[in-house]
Amino acid sequence: MAFFTLENPKNWQQKIRRSSFICFLFPISSAEEARELLAAHAKEYANATHNCFAYILGLERETQYWSDAGEPRGSAGKPILNALLRANMTNTLAIVTRYYGGVKLGIPGLIEAYGNTVEQALEDAKKLPVTAQTEFVVQASYAAVDQLGGLVKSLEGRVVGENWGEEAELTLAVPTEKAPELRDYLDGQAAQSRLKYTEKGERE
Repeated sequence: MAFFTLENPKNWQQKIRRSSFICFLFPISSAEEARELLAAHAKEYANATHNCFAYILGLERETQYWSDAGEPRGSAGKPILNALLRANMTNTLAIVTRYYGGVKLGIPGLIEAYGNTVEQALEDAKKLPVTAQTEFVVQASYAAVDQLGGLVKSLEGRVVGENWGEEAELTLAVPTEKAPELRDYLDGQAAQSRLKYTEKGERE
């Protein structure tokens, strides 16, 4: 079965019996990235009644985690996770922020509200198939960055980390089947310039 992740972060919201439910979807590549996004979200939306979430990671969706974040047990995090599973998603974090409107929904109502909010957000989101990726860390001059970025994009890869000092340090991920093309380019550039790189191997 093919699994998908998001092309870009996506937000979607609806109001159910005076409570606002806002879904925030993020593509992620690690549990650490999920935790960083959750910490930043909790800080930004500290005034919300609840910030419930779930995430899935891995080519076989081997990592699954969810939290009810103060809602009744099983009424929020698991419905969010189930919505991701039904949509064949992985490497995805979904946070549903709720602002309570004064009308209790009951556990069945909460399950429906959290699950449906994620389903609606996913319906409107652009998705990409998930494939094995190989990661490279490259140190290069600023002048080399544009050409390198263009090549990575043409290989259907992406920049997953960046650090701008005297030189640019970029962490790049490309589909493993296309890694030889990037490796050949980097070897050629390294022979002609001060470019350096480290191949970190396969990632999800």
